Amino acid sequence: MTTNKNTTLKQASQLIRSAHRPLLICHIAPDGDAIGSLTGLGRALRHEGLEPIMACSDPVPARFNYIPYVGAIVQDVSASFDLVISLDCSDLKRLGHFPQMPTFRSVPLLNIDHHLTNLDFGDVNLVDPQASSTAEVVLWLLEYMALPLDAELATCLLTGIVADTRGLRTSNVTIQVMDAALRLMKAGASLPYITHHTLDRRPTTAIRLWGATLAQLHIEDRVIWTSIPLAMRRTAGYAGNGDAGLVSFLVSGDDADVAVVFVEREDSRIEVSLRAVPGFDVAQVALQLGGGGHALAAGCNLPGPLGEAQARVLAALRADLARQRHT
Repeated sequence: MTTNKNTTLKQASQLIRSAHRPLLICHIAPDGDAIGSLTGLGRALRHEGLEPIMACSDPVPARFNYIPYVGAIVQDVSASFDLVISLDCSDLKRLGHFPQMPTFRSVPLLNIDHHLTNLDFGDVNLVDPQASSTAEVVLWLLEYMALPLDAELATCLLTGIVADTRGLRTSNVTIQVMDAALRLMKAGASLPYITHHTLDRRPTTAIRLWGATLAQLHIEDRVIWTSIPLAMRRTAGYAGNGDAGLVSFLVSGDDADVAVVFVEREDSRIEVSLRAVPGFDVAQVALQLGGGGHALAAGCNLPGPLGEAQARVLAALRADLARQRHT
């Protein structure tokens, strides 16, 4: 965090305590940490008598339907609100269309995140790049505020931790992270159930999409990449956002240091997902291209057409990886 942790927790707590109807927003193309943090914080604040609005610009992937309160997430907001809480977003662009709302900038903004590339865009920035996930940061906040945990809330937050650590397997899984997971399990969250639904389940249409995409795989200079044109998604019948988890599969290839998947969106923009093996860093390339993330997992959103976005990203990657290999 940019300031003393307890000071920032106090400031975040004060903002929340002074609100009545906070607007909670997670990032576009939401993943398990985004949805888990959103629903977990929303559940806790509703229990305290607040009237939180949970929002996301994009639909929630079906595999997260097991998460409590996921059905309450909306894509558009017409009600008034007196606080905005950004969850798991490194910059305002990741909030989708909500920053364009006329009343968005007229209320305080609390930024809760764990991305190294976070731009500290909030009035209060509860951001810790050492945290495993935004869900872990939310847990710190709830415990600081002495808010009780129950099984539903714990399920939300453990989903976030499991999703962003790939089942407690990434290098940022510390004793403190394991202890946080233990506290959530003691509150009633089931680690096997969450791991199964978060990491091991996907729509059959996603598997069909993988098949079509893998047939167009490219490997060059230890960068493995492929693309998902809009027409391919439609042919496969895949209605979800993003790459259906494909990039995390690609980076497991033993002749690749970095994996990239380009996804053409309905709005003609190109969503770029980047993954790296330990020892390499894709966050700086993502930041250079207007995105963000972590050393091993990052992304950005670029204007089309697809071919131009591919050329731009691959050129930036080649240059940066050459630098990394010689330092």
